[in-house]
Formats: sequence, C-alpha cells, structure tokens
Amino acid sequence: MKVTLPTDVTLSYDIYGPEDGPVVVLVPGQHQASLFETMQVPQLTKAGYRVVTFDLRGVHPSEETPPPYTVELLGQDLAALNEALELGPCTYIGYSVGAMILLELAMKRPELIERAALIGVPWKPGKLQQAIQAEAVDRLKNGHKVPALLEGAFRAMYLFGPRALNRDQFIAPYLDGLAGLAESGGHGAIGHAEASTAFRPSDEEVAAVRVPLLVVGMEHDIVAPRHLSRELADLIPTAEYTEIRNCGHASLLEKPTEVNALVADYLRSGKVGTPRGSRRRSEDRTQETRTEES
Repeated sequence: MKVTLPTDVTLSYDIYGPEDGPVVVLVPGQHQASLFETMQVPQLTKAGYRVVTFDLRGVHPSEETPPPYTVELLGQDLAALNEALELGPCTYIGYSVGAMILLELAMKRPELIERAALIGVPWKPGKLQQAIQAEAVDRLKNGHKVPALLEGAFRAMYLFGPRALNRDQFIAPYLDGLAGLAESGGHGAIGHAEASTAFRPSDEEVAAVRVPLLVVGMEHDIVAPRHLSRELADLIPTAEYTEIRNCGHASLLEKPTEVNALVADYLRSGKVGTPRGSRRRSEDRTQETRTEES
C-alpha cells in the first residue's frame, strides 16, 4: 500500500495482524524493512500486535525524492505517516537509522510515542564510524564503484561481531546479499548517508526527552558503540539500557532470537530482563566504560 504525505513524499507501507491489536510501528534502517518483516513481524502478530512496516523515503518502493535528506525530515515523514494512518500514540521499534529517527521523534513529537525501543542507535558516532560515513558520502556523490565482493566483505566486517564472522555457516548465506548492496545508490543512498552524518543532537536536547525508551546496545557494534548507547540511556531519565553480547551492529541478522525476546519482554511489561550471556551490574558497566573511553 502507498500513502502520499504532507511532507511531499509517497511512502510504501504494510499492516499485519489483528485490527484490534495494540499498534507497533517498525522503523527500519536503510534497506532494512524486509528484515523486520522476516525476523519480527511473525512473532509480533502471533502475540496479537497490529504491526506497521514501511520503507523510508528514498528506498524503493517508497518514493526516491532527491537529496538533501535530514533525520529531522525523516522524523517528519514518520509523524505524518502516523497521522495519515490515524495510529495515535503507539509503540515503535527502530533499528540503526530507524532508531535515530525515533530519537528525533521523541525530541520533537513525543505525543505520538507511547514507548519506543532503539536498537543500535548511532546518535553520537565514534571516530571510525565518522570516517566510514564521510567515505560513503564522498563515494556516492562521485559515483565511485567498489567491486561487489570487496563491498560485501567490508560491510560484513563492520556489521557483524567476530564470533559471527568466524562461523562459515552464518556468514556464507549473507555474503551474496550484502554484496548486492554494492550496486545500491541513487537519491536514497546519498540522502541517508548525508542525514546520518549531519545528525548530531546535543546532550541538552537528548536529556529533555521524557518518553519511555529502551536503548539496546551490542557488545561489538562499531557503528553505534555500546558505551555511547549507554551514555544515551543515562542522559534520558525515562530510558533503560540493555545489551546483547557477542554481537555486532546487525543484530537482527546475528541474534534475531535474542532481539525478539527483548522486544517481547519490553512490549509485554515495559521492562526487559537480563539478556542471555549479558552482564548488567553497575560495577561491570563502570569498568567497561573506563576501558572503552581510555
């Protein structure tokens, strides 16, 4: 289905599950809507939720409007989609760029959020991610092509944790799909890369958020380093932090069962238990933060 919004874009969306179920909106990363539909929609609808998925501006079959994009604009798209579908205050789950969009929505349109889970949110990227973002913007703007296998291997190295990278039975099925993204480009790829690079909310803006949030970090995430995810949760009085161990940024692929369990706990109770294999004692967190920041 498609809807044309007051933000001058037509978005593609789908709705699954019972009409009277509590609404959950899944906010994807770039090119990630299909991952949500494969990994999470079946579990959510089975639990009785009415699930809304959509493709971001610039991602087919949504409209590929010309850049520039900003996270603020993508947040306005999400708010307009909520209003067009008459969803009202509801629950959101966002991954990567989608989590950035939810943080923007929490800052600017909190009345639309009942609660939200932010998975792998790169709100304050480290030096490595800044370099990756800058290279991506330059390459896309100049039309530089990278050999498909090299691009696929590069993406795997920064998306997955070391344990997954060393498991042939895990990594082999994804190499072809990741390599296929090497040919992605156009307005959406440039727009999202620029939007991610420019998104730098201040600590004061973030600290003013008062909607219930679950911030999910991953132990080996270099796109959204875990100590910065913890910092985000610590800044927001209504946020809770949890962490998925032995996992890189692409948690929906690497640890789908664990992600689904966290989401199920959060939707059911507004809280999460200790993820399998995770350490969440305050002394552990303090020591890890000191190590990562040194």
